[in-house]
Amino acid sequence: MSYQQKLVRADKIRTSKRKEFILIIDDLTKKQKYLSEEQNFYYLYLNGFKKVIAGDLKDGINLLDQVIKQTKYQFLQHRAITTKFNVYTYNENYQEGFSVLNRLLPMIDQMEGKETYMGALFVVATFYNRLTQYQLSQEYVAKMLDAQPAPRMACLASMLQIQSAFNLKELTWSNIKENKVLLCEEVDEFIASNMIYNFMAKWYLEQHRPDLALSLLLPHRKSIEETQYYLLISDYNAILADAYFKKNEYSTALLHANKVINDIKKNQKSESIVTASYIIYQIKKLQGNFQQALHFQEIFQKQTQLVNDDINKRSISYQIAQKDIKDKSYKISILDEKNKVLNLEKELSKASAQRRQVMIVLLLFVVLGLVTLFYRSILAQSRLKKIADHDELTGIFNRRCFNELANSALEYCTKTDQSVSLILFDLDNFKRINDNYGHQVGDWVLKTVITTCQQLCRKNDIIGRFGGEEFTILLPGCNEAKAAELAEKYRSAVCDISSKETGFDFTISASFGIYSSSTGHHNLQDAIKSADQAMYYSKNNGRNRVSIYSVDVDYST
Repeated sequence: MSYQQKLVRADKIRTSKRKEFILIIDDLTKKQKYLSEEQNFYYLYLNGFKKVIAGDLKDGINLLDQVIKQTKYQFLQHRAITTKFNVYTYNENYQEGFSVLNRLLPMIDQMEGKETYMGALFVVATFYNRLTQYQLSQEYVAKMLDAQPAPRMACLASMLQIQSAFNLKELTWSNIKENKVLLCEEVDEFIASNMIYNFMAKWYLEQHRPDLALSLLLPHRKSIEETQYYLLISDYNAILADAYFKKNEYSTALLHANKVINDIKKNQKSESIVTASYIIYQIKKLQGNFQQALHFQEIFQKQTQLVNDDINKRSISYQIAQKDIKDKSYKISILDEKNKVLNLEKELSKASAQRRQVMIVLLLFVVLGLVTLFYRSILAQSRLKKIADHDELTGIFNRRCFNELANSALEYCTKTDQSVSLILFDLDNFKRINDNYGHQVGDWVLKTVITTCQQLCRKNDIIGRFGGEEFTILLPGCNEAKAAELAEKYRSAVCDISSKETGFDFTISASFGIYSSSTGHHNLQDAIKSADQAMYYSKNNGRNRVSIYSVDVDYST
């Protein structure tokens, strides 16, 4: 093959046949000095793509930037911008992503080549999906489909369409029956086809049909493993683990859940790890292996918080970007108004006294408008801070903010030699409520429990959501006996909550653990760990009870 043919071949198979793609790029690297100017930029683009896919982001982005800086070959420049944007999207660098997005959006309609135009729409739709802005994602997917894309792009559009519909709870039997995955298989886009299969299987699980989820996924094991895409493989094994767990086939569920846990990458966080760790925790608890159950419960809680924090980060990034756009618009409006004021001042110097009064009134209206814009900007910043610090569902502090406030409170109590206690509680059998009555009822339970507990909190107590159904309350100036008294009030109040409002009849209870500074230390992490062990002791001894941490109790059994 000629150099041009190799470049075209590598471009065509870059996502479907990665091994061959890498071999071609490595071969072209040795022959780079023989490439023409345009071929060299084409090679730089493909080599940059190869590096970022392999995780070498620094070198990959440097190569893409070389293509972006040149203006002679706009087709390649636009593709490099699109790929760089996609990199920031998948690596959670949302602020940089918005920076590239602002450069990309004005270019889309002027892009040369239908494939580049489609590629830009695809990464913008993907970006909005990552930000959980699924409606916006669907708008760009619709643009892709309206433009009558080639089969490969039609496949990718279908994948995003299924993903958005699933997350918006709009996926239906009719979507499933269309079976758009066949289009992806016809063009060898096996990452996309298997992502669609995974979303369909998750939907089956939500419909309480683990048998259908298994029959859908099991025939595609080899295809998924051959993609070598660890996030896809992790998601696949987590879904299988969940399906087998729901069928009470615990040994097979453990097999797939452990595959997820054993393949955790550095700093990785995902719903797959949340699902897998929760399943192992539940099975180990059923088997009476409480030490391992505690270990996997800690992984579950940590991963749940990481995933929730990431979702919160995406939402805040989007709102900050929207606010920046509005602020720029305000600044333009303010400049326009200032120009009007200058013109008014010129008129005032020539006008009569009567007209001058009219001009002053108009000027006051302009100033009032500017003050209003400034006030709205302050309100927007206040709303963003609340979003960053509070749990969206319950309205109490999220884990990050709770840790900040609790550390400050502990430091103060240490300096002033005051007692301090920490209550940690977890709702009993909460997953069963979600599974039996749906997530809306589960959300109602969480909000009602917190509203009930807040009515009993003292003025200086700090309450936060620590995980899915786990909550913490820091009690400054509170000794062990008083903390136990308060925890018992919380426990009793939770038990008294009636579920009639939901239309279902079920009981609500929680298990409580208490840490007190009488154990001799004020470290927040140690306090949480101690309270967590006491709470777990309550779980293992019948649930719906209060336990106080003691150094004399062996919590490993």
